[in-house]
Amino acid sequence: MATPRVIVQQGRRAVQRFSRVLRRPAVFHSALLALLIAVFLLASSQVRAYTGDIRRDSFTIQGTVPTPTLRYTPPASQRLPVIAVIAHGYAANKEIMSSFAVDLAKQGITVYTFDFPGHGASTAYYGGADHQAVKQIVGALGDVVNYAQAHAPSPNTKIVLLGYSLGTIAVGEYAIQHPDMESLQATVLVAGILTDKPTTTTPRNLLVLSGQFDLPGINDIARNAIAAACGLPPAQVRGASYQCETNAYDWRKRVILPGLDHISIVTAASTHDTVLAWLRQTVDPRIGQTPVNADTRLHWMLVGFLAALLAIAPLIRLLGMAFRLQPAAPRARAADATEDEPGGMPRWMGFLALPGALLVALVALWAALPQSFWAPDPFPFSFLRQQVSADVAIFFLFAGIALAAIIWGVPRLRGAITPPPRREIALQALIAAAVTAFLTLTLGGLSSYAWESLALEPQRMWRGAVYALMIWPFFFGLRSLLYAMAPRLKHPILADLGAGLLIIAALVGTIIMNFDRLSYLGILLPIVAIMVLLLAGVATWSRMTLRRPVMLTSTLEAFLMAWILSATLPLVM
Repeated sequence: MATPRVIVQQGRRAVQRFSRVLRRPAVFHSALLALLIAVFLLASSQVRAYTGDIRRDSFTIQGTVPTPTLRYTPPASQRLPVIAVIAHGYAANKEIMSSFAVDLAKQGITVYTFDFPGHGASTAYYGGADHQAVKQIVGALGDVVNYAQAHAPSPNTKIVLLGYSLGTIAVGEYAIQHPDMESLQATVLVAGILTDKPTTTTPRNLLVLSGQFDLPGINDIARNAIAAACGLPPAQVRGASYQCETNAYDWRKRVILPGLDHISIVTAASTHDTVLAWLRQTVDPRIGQTPVNADTRLHWMLVGFLAALLAIAPLIRLLGMAFRLQPAAPRARAADATEDEPGGMPRWMGFLALPGALLVALVALWAALPQSFWAPDPFPFSFLRQQVSADVAIFFLFAGIALAAIIWGVPRLRGAITPPPRREIALQALIAAAVTAFLTLTLGGLSSYAWESLALEPQRMWRGAVYALMIWPFFFGLRSLLYAMAPRLKHPILADLGAGLLIIAALVGTIIMNFDRLSYLGILLPIVAIMVLLLAGVATWSRMTLRRPVMLTSTLEAFLMAWILSATLPLVM
């Protein structure tokens, strides 16, 4: 019989053997990748489990335009005679409202979300041939309301309209245009941009929500809307919460939700709780009896996103080993990388090249791009016809041409850049494609179910391919330059992060210089900023694990940036 001392010694030896195995790069990174995939699968299952026994059906309503629709149906035993139709915001789609839809369906409400023309899976163009966007989105909402009423669970079903951002225009206009619609019991505007003022009778039971850190002007719009609905001057609407009653059956309320911005207000539990309390007061007292916590769903979704993103690191390492790419060379000491050696490059020269190229692109875009939101593009890429996305891709194309000209025109820069080995170029591009496919299946799949859809319909897929070709030269020049500078820098990661911050600042500059056309880029900018900084980290990691991975990182950056641009912003005619 083994003594405790022997057992301890055997345990130590087992741990040592396991530790030696884990120190093998292939084993360690395989284990890490498997762990992160397991975490992702757990998070995905929890997000889906939150939906419970709510049935989710996808179909297209053939109205004035084909309208892709999702219907969330509660179990028959819990179903109330209440229908909610939810309208999403600009550069979003029906999936982004799924958090609202699930929490409402858990109360027994049948919920419809849908894609505006030009958004999501819609095959119609935003604004139509005459660019009458408001008329078009109000018409699409009306088609969904008509369908919902025709398939109502009972003859006396009540209707609730909820709009977010751009969707508040459709919801508000529709409610104002239908003052005698008796079934319309409540209207909810979240982060509203409705410009037509409500009256003291229309919309009925109006709730206006905005976030403490919402976009500039949103809180003023909310205050003015409630002031008009209450028949008061705006100066009398004070505080974070204000409510009035115009008659015994018609209430108006405005709430500013603390700590929320234009994006987080959609998924926050405080938003959902406020809406449910309002519907319980104005529509049906049974609403709100089922406890919900949207933050639980949100937190699991974020865990899934984080696991998928972190899995990029071991995946790149393993693919590099599988394709037998050269590992990273030991980092040269600063003393060994003098500016006097043949082909050497002063650091200041490299640091000036990027801002110079971005400045050239800014000036070119400012000079050439029309101000009008709907104006035809003066470039040969006008066939793309996707709002803002094409403009951003053109900006990166200009910046890429300028950066290539600077590198080629300065012999010290050109001589310092070493391309990857010829035999590895195609393999690095293949790894970038594999990582993109992995993120499409994981992060993209989870997002398309629980947040904003990142699925690429055919009309978006070919645009994404064109965007990738337009964006790639800039990132190839950028990574070539930064990799050449890396041996001379004490902390190369700071150069990668600095480059990312410069790109973000340049995009902010495009908005400032052409606000009328590019202002909506501001909605997408936080997501783009997170992605740019994430890719800076990926570039640093790739340089630490592979020798001159410039083709890998630049191709991956072009793929992911093109994916975001093509999947989100609306298509126009």
